[in-house]
Amino acid sequence: MANFRFSLQKYNGSQTRFICPNCSRKEFVRYIDNESGEYLDDYVGRCNRIEQCGYHLSPRQYFESKGEKVQYFSSDRIPNKPRDTSFVDENLLLESLHSDTQSSNLYSFFTKYFEEGKVERTFRKYLVGVSNKWQNATIFWQVDQEMKVRAGKIMQYNPETGRRDKKKFFWIKNQTENTEMRQSFFGLHLINYFKNCKIGIVESEKTAMLCDLFFDEKIIWLATGGLEGINERKLKDLKDREVILFPDLSNQKSNNSAYAKWKTKAETLGKKLKMNIKINNYLEMFSSDLEKENQLDIGDFITSEVRCRKTL
Repeated sequence: MANFRFSLQKYNGSQTRFICPNCSRKEFVRYIDNESGEYLDDYVGRCNRIEQCGYHLSPRQYFESKGEKVQYFSSDRIPNKPRDTSFVDENLLLESLHSDTQSSNLYSFFTKYFEEGKVERTFRKYLVGVSNKWQNATIFWQVDQEMKVRAGKIMQYNPETGRRDKKKFFWIKNQTENTEMRQSFFGLHLINYFKNCKIGIVESEKTAMLCDLFFDEKIIWLATGGLEGINERKLKDLKDREVILFPDLSNQKSNNSAYAKWKTKAETLGKKLKMNIKINNYLEMFSSDLEKENQLDIGDFITSEVRCRKTL
């Protein structure tokens, strides 16, 4: 039986995605009652279009609106007893590093813009491996400040465009009945080696590596892995460091822009944790409407800048 009584349905093909009641796109994930195996009402769930739509009605909101009291934890779980963090065998990481790094599609893409030796150093610096789950796929390992492997994220990229194949995504984790995967920032292991550097945080792992390749400033680039990847627990790992957030661009019609969301988190969590958290607004101020519509990030501007330099 699941620890939480209600959970979002895991993806298992297009039949597990529904029409969103807010934006009418087939990107809606419904909540399931894990005790009965049945869906809640067809409007209880979350739209995957987080920025463009942002619709999310949780089971708690649903039952409270009906005036019903419901047990949100399964009977086999003691809510106040946290589970331990799960870790992955470090030998899996080492094996992926021993693979031919140069065969990675992402590696091939980077070498179109940067000198190969520099690309190789960045791959090794970030402990990025190669997977055979899909030909020439990339493994972004999440290694914490104690050099323990939290998880690995396998992703596939186009070697020509650098674009991610969103259908090819897989977690390497070691979660058990008594443990749970707790993600860390991608690149967190570097903070112990560069203690005097500022911390720059972006969304994607690919973008963090592009920033490392492009900028000479003394900044350690970390990645959240997604728009919702900043939270209090993760930021505690960066205590006493100067942190700068670099959110992706969002469509101007977005109900949930990345800049607004991260700005709020910088203010509220910075105050709560007594941390110096700033937010960079360069892209927000100087990008075009088209660039916002395409939801570009700082990595896109880096590759564009390098292309321009190469044509001069």
